[in-house]
Amino acid sequence: MTVPTEILLEGKILPADQGRFITLPFEVPEHMTRMEVHLYYSDRVGSEPWETEGNALGIGICDPRENIDTQKGFRGWSGSSRLEFVIDGESATPGYISGPIQAGTWHIQLGLFKIWRHGCEYKISISLTPEPQKKAEVHFPTMLPLRTESARTLSSTGWYKGDLHCHTYHSDGDSDPADVVREAERLGLDFLAVTDHNTISHQVVLNTIDTPVMLIPGIEITTFAGHWNVWGDFDWIDFRINSAEKTDAMIQEAKRRGYLTSCNHPRPNGPEWRFENVESFDCVEVWNSPWLIEHNHHCLSFWEKRLNQGKRFVAVGGSDNHELKNAAESHLGQPTTYIYCPGDVSPAGLLRGLRAGHAFVTCASDGPQIHLASGTAMMGDSISRPLNDRVKIQIEVLGGDEGQLEICTSRGVSASLLMQGNHNDLELEVDVTSTPYVRVQLRRAEDDSCDDRGVRGEPSSSLGG
Repeated sequence: MTVPTEILLEGKILPADQGRFITLPFEVPEHMTRMEVHLYYSDRVGSEPWETEGNALGIGICDPRENIDTQKGFRGWSGSSRLEFVIDGESATPGYISGPIQAGTWHIQLGLFKIWRHGCEYKISISLTPEPQKKAEVHFPTMLPLRTESARTLSSTGWYKGDLHCHTYHSDGDSDPADVVREAERLGLDFLAVTDHNTISHQVVLNTIDTPVMLIPGIEITTFAGHWNVWGDFDWIDFRINSAEKTDAMIQEAKRRGYLTSCNHPRPNGPEWRFENVESFDCVEVWNSPWLIEHNHHCLSFWEKRLNQGKRFVAVGGSDNHELKNAAESHLGQPTTYIYCPGDVSPAGLLRGLRAGHAFVTCASDGPQIHLASGTAMMGDSISRPLNDRVKIQIEVLGGDEGQLEICTSRGVSASLLMQGNHNDLELEVDVTSTPYVRVQLRRAEDDSCDDRGVRGEPSSSLGG
């Protein structure tokens, strides 16, 4: 009979510690095959901003590899969604990665999201089960790679649609990754990026799913000062950062590794992006969930402020869907991002197209489309400024009947046209005096604000030169 090893970690966190991460080491002896962890703490409340009368802690764990390299050894994170988890050689609680239980110093990670005025008392019980007999060698599971080929039927236009931001129960969603992929199939999406918070365990499951949907590896780095997506053929990215300098350094590190990054939902209760001077990301999520419900005008203003400064960021959208089973306001594919990828298409090719800015965002998988060009230059490209400051642009609007098409520069809306019918081709000349960009959008004709029927082209800073 095998007797588990029991470990207890306990302490008290003071209000002044809020917004930090703390590391709690513990020793694992030889020949362990299973680890079970339970977290208990006082005055627990949820993670929503309005839940203030109590404490909210997040929990995760790293194995001994972290002692050699802080970018290694990650075994999981569940934030405040779970108070307990299990890891063994064959399986693990969603959010955590199965594999060997190595002997040595492991570390519990606690994220101090909210610490009430009374402080927070915590206890962490760890139960380690030894192997009853010699077993075969245990290996780590294989993650979803960034594939360079796809069986997806080629689009005649070179445009592909998908969702770049959603969640499963590997963080705080309500569904299995396979169910999210099946919903993407039902909606006719060409690609999907599941971006669970601070973990990569969902990539293990995604790697086992047979689907025509092109799956892009993703993660949402979730910090106390804002959230940012990472897409690419990546290993874990450290989220335990709490300063502008460290945030900028980590985004730069992600880019150095070849990943694509996005500043997510920079708006009040987004949560907002608190480090105004950190701008090392590639993209800005200008549309997150339904347009009006989630106050996306703040995200648009965040993006346009930087365009007006002559900076270039690709505009993207993402549903940020968490509740597939009981969706009330946010649904997968709302909004949908279109990416241009001519020729052979693949997840890697889609990220190249997105990096180039060859993309636009629409309300849903069947929403209207806008295609903007200036001669041979398309949205995302740069052109030389004409001597007379007049630029000819070509716009194709599909499915925009009764929508108000607006051509925008840094001076505001330069032209507004009512669309009649579901296919409109236009050629216009735009005054680009003192503007670094031209972009287009589609609104409801009777509404002054963009809603869930709107479309945003992403020519942004590029077509203005």
